[in-house]
Amino acid sequence: MNYAFSYLLSHGSKEYVSFEQASQLTNLSFQELQKQLTELTDHLRMEKKETATKLYVPKVSPNLWAQLLVSGEELPLIYTEEERQALIYLLSYSQYEELSLYHFQDFLEISKGTAIADIKKLRSLLNDFDIQLDYTRKNGFFVTGEEEQIRRLAKNFVAELLQSGSGKFGLHHWMNQQDLALYAKVRDAILVHTKMAGLEIVPSRIDEVAFFLGMSLNRIKHHPLERVEQLELLTSLTAYQAGEAIYQTFFTKDESIETAYLTAVLMTVVQGEIQDIQLDQLLSCSAEIIHRMEGLAAIEFSNFRELLMNLFHHLVPAYFRISNQFYLPNVLIENIQLEYAEIFGFTKEALLPLERVVGQRIPDEEVGFFSILFGGEIARQKEEPEQDEVRALIVCPSGISSSLILQTELKKMFPTIHFEEANSVDQLQSIPESSYDVVFSTINLDIAKSVYLVKPLMSQLEKNQLINQIQQELLIPGFSLPSAKEIVDALLPYIEIKPGVSKEKIYKVLNKKMNRMIEKKEDRRPMLTELITPEMIQLSEESLDWEEAIRLTARPLLESERIEESYIEAMISKVNQYGPFIHIGKGIALPHARPEDGVKKLGMSLLKVKDPVLLMEDEKHAIRLFVCLAAVDNEAHLRALSSLTKLLSNKDNLNELLAAASKEEILTILAKGEMEQ
Repeated sequence: MNYAFSYLLSHGSKEYVSFEQASQLTNLSFQELQKQLTELTDHLRMEKKETATKLYVPKVSPNLWAQLLVSGEELPLIYTEEERQALIYLLSYSQYEELSLYHFQDFLEISKGTAIADIKKLRSLLNDFDIQLDYTRKNGFFVTGEEEQIRRLAKNFVAELLQSGSGKFGLHHWMNQQDLALYAKVRDAILVHTKMAGLEIVPSRIDEVAFFLGMSLNRIKHHPLERVEQLELLTSLTAYQAGEAIYQTFFTKDESIETAYLTAVLMTVVQGEIQDIQLDQLLSCSAEIIHRMEGLAAIEFSNFRELLMNLFHHLVPAYFRISNQFYLPNVLIENIQLEYAEIFGFTKEALLPLERVVGQRIPDEEVGFFSILFGGEIARQKEEPEQDEVRALIVCPSGISSSLILQTELKKMFPTIHFEEANSVDQLQSIPESSYDVVFSTINLDIAKSVYLVKPLMSQLEKNQLINQIQQELLIPGFSLPSAKEIVDALLPYIEIKPGVSKEKIYKVLNKKMNRMIEKKEDRRPMLTELITPEMIQLSEESLDWEEAIRLTARPLLESERIEESYIEAMISKVNQYGPFIHIGKGIALPHARPEDGVKKLGMSLLKVKDPVLLMEDEKHAIRLFVCLAAVDNEAHLRALSSLTKLLSNKDNLNELLAAASKEEILTILAKGEMEQ
């Protein structure tokens, strides 16, 4: 159901409304109004009533309208314990009415005992934030504490609830009880005024702001903030204009602190070009992060400016989330840490400049989003086939990170398809249909071209089904992978099934194995100990300068014909040109250059020196361990380099390595480090 129909339900319930008035209220066309009304009357099991000029608007309960907005149908919903506690907090936080224990029982459809238990656990949780859930006969349940902390927790609870259908239903249900059109009013105010200010909100993220603001309207009125961090910065941003206009939509009194706070909230979900010169510090921070990533992962991004802007667009909302301690759930974090393990590790280290700017640790969930951005960029730099028979658009309105996840996954699955991106439906409409053949989309689209519905991160079975479908319909017409049933049925005449084993069980086992085989990304990249072999290790007691140390480190690679002499000169030249960027910390240097500078074959060599070598003659860059890397591309070396980085980040391992007196000791330490990962 279209949320805009809420205006009609709120305004004209149980009465006839002219089509003209209905269109003005909802901004929906005659055809869309007809469609919405038909769906609604079908759910109410009543006959649609209308005249030539008017339509009859039935009465709809807050509960039913919430369900229709969330799932499009009536479904029994059961909250988890965590969702119940979050909703109890938000109901008390919103102050829309005086709440008793019975209100919680009725709203959550739970027993008195369960409600009491939930309140007890919630109070225990709130103690960690110095927030209290109090109760008086006169005022019912309400929250007290430091107001900024109270709102922060409310914002984070909203973000958590939006991760599930039941949680989203609970938010809609409560706001509907106050006004069936409250959600629509808040959402539209945000959309209208951010657009007027030239800002664009990630479509999947607008609900975070809409529900939080809707829940906070009475809170803002009765418990105004006394201060806000970075007031001067916030009031100077373009988004402040949008925040001011949204604030004035719901309040008559001007309040710069509240407007600035709303601006900070808006800045956590904006996307697109941000022109504020006050954010130049974050642009510099983005550039430093990229350079650190290049140094840590020993890669070089070919399109630096494009990556810089993509990173900047992602970093700005991340900066405001992290600095305000607003939590952004990342349901894909475990998959990201598994699928992009090496890149995740390097990204975490590369984000140190952002940590310095915000003054706190970057949550893993945020690191995960940055990892996908870098992972997508690394994958994108692979050489594209010269001719692509199929041209596909990817439509993913959920933001840069989700779009990159999807693009990376699809390119791995279908390397012969040429993919382009359209981050919104509006953007799709501006692209000529003649420029693409099919669309892969995370949302339903009503267009003439074939549309394949996908998720940013698909399960094994979903990928299996998609590969089969695309092969059959696009790449190899008439081809399809045989199903488990087809394989078993073909073999049945020639085999005997053991007693107690059904065909269905065989289907299930075989299908599971087939999916694993299709999904299994056998990591053929060499391990650290496969590259740093005895002949690649040297220990030197000579007194060396940094150029001599690099030449000596690279000698085994040169002698084994993994590199050319030009590669050694390129490594030295890059240090002279860019400074001591190869110093990755803790007395370790990673000299490297571009593959085209003279790499014949992937390799790594290690030099341990007795006396520290001063890189660029600078005492701040005293090097005890040189690891020369010859990479053939941006990916093949990441597994080994990640292992080395993790090993050296362990203080005990590093000390053992620096104290090692033989090649055998070094190899033992490297092997032990690999086993620990």
